[in-house]
Amino acid sequence: MVEEVENLLREIDAGEDTYLELKEVKFKGDQVRFGNEDGKASSSLAEVFCSLANTEGGAVVFGVRDDGSIVGIDPARRNLLEQFIVNVALNNCKPLIEPILNWIKLPDETGVPRLCLKVDIHKSSFYVHQTMDGRFLKRIGSHCHPIPAEQLGRLLSARELVMPFEERPVLGAPIEMIDRSRVESYYRRRFKRTLEAERLTFYQVLVNLKLAVAIDGNYVPSNLGILLFSERPEKVLDGAVIDIAAYRHEIADGNTADSKRITGPLPEQIHQVLHYFQSSPLIAVASVKESMGRRDRTAFVDTALQEAVVNAVVHRDYQLTGSQIIIRLFPDRLEIHSPGALHNTLSEENLYAGCQPIRRNQQLAGFMRDFESPITGTSFMEARGEGFLNLVRDSIALSGKRPEIKRIGEAVKLTIFAATYHQD
Repeated sequence: MVEEVENLLREIDAGEDTYLELKEVKFKGDQVRFGNEDGKASSSLAEVFCSLANTEGGAVVFGVRDDGSIVGIDPARRNLLEQFIVNVALNNCKPLIEPILNWIKLPDETGVPRLCLKVDIHKSSFYVHQTMDGRFLKRIGSHCHPIPAEQLGRLLSARELVMPFEERPVLGAPIEMIDRSRVESYYRRRFKRTLEAERLTFYQVLVNLKLAVAIDGNYVPSNLGILLFSERPEKVLDGAVIDIAAYRHEIADGNTADSKRITGPLPEQIHQVLHYFQSSPLIAVASVKESMGRRDRTAFVDTALQEAVVNAVVHRDYQLTGSQIIIRLFPDRLEIHSPGALHNTLSEENLYAGCQPIRRNQQLAGFMRDFESPITGTSFMEARGEGFLNLVRDSIALSGKRPEIKRIGEAVKLTIFAATYHQD
């Protein structure tokens, strides 16, 4: 520890550089301020954290002025400062950054030991971090600078962001978020054998299935693992839920007749939505008089609704945090809003023409072939890629109207029209 303090004092004496940032801490009530900085402290610190993680890593020492003078931190406020730093790292940096905090005592110019806080920021291995306002920064000397577009592309590649989003680790999420019982049930169903029959640990199986990532001897859940087998995926992937709103009128006037939030692993979310469609009295069913008496006629084709929901869940962009799938039910139609534009160069007319979809989430689509539909008794997804054409054909046959696909900002809206029946 003595040697570490001596090394740190030498670094402080040499001044700020690519690897070292110094922060004098002041308090205004319960608010944290830094030296003579005019800007908001949380934004300023997020810039430093992101730039260090995007470059080669480094340390921030709190309780030291820019000129190297050690002034320390009020011991009575240490918890307040610590909470502030952790909050910035977790909430003001995207993706979150995990800082390492180490309280130390450094001697001031008179030799009196002062309480200081050294925060280490490791170089990011998997992500390029950005501030809450969307800026990618790097460290050049003692300053934070925007990363030029051409450098950003190379950095993304170097950090293995060519690795699909599904397979990337969810930093900060414990491996226990993946429900072992759900994984075991899936494994038995797919491979017709138990995990115990494999000569691998549970965590090795997770890694082999791309449900987790091994990092420095530890196991971290992947985005795929969280989405498929976590009880509450929205805890770490904000927006991984489905909201349903039903209206008695043909416009979204704010007066919902019913609303429901669907949570849980994605396959279970699909089950819940389909159950809602089958059980809700707000899904229009017409009683039509026929030669053999009256007969209930549905407004939508069950398999078309399933295809629409599965497509929304599988193809949405889960990197658009804070945006969830929204399903709106009206007397004359059903609308599904899914975050993320059509992937790659795919257009609406490409889909109507039967173009094979370019899947944003290939691994997720593959897993959905292993989950059984409560409607058809077969897989949620077929390998032929004809589901959307079937949705269009069956919907036209029932309602006489072609379903509509529209891009609205960074989302796609699919509208399926309800069938109408003339009463005699």
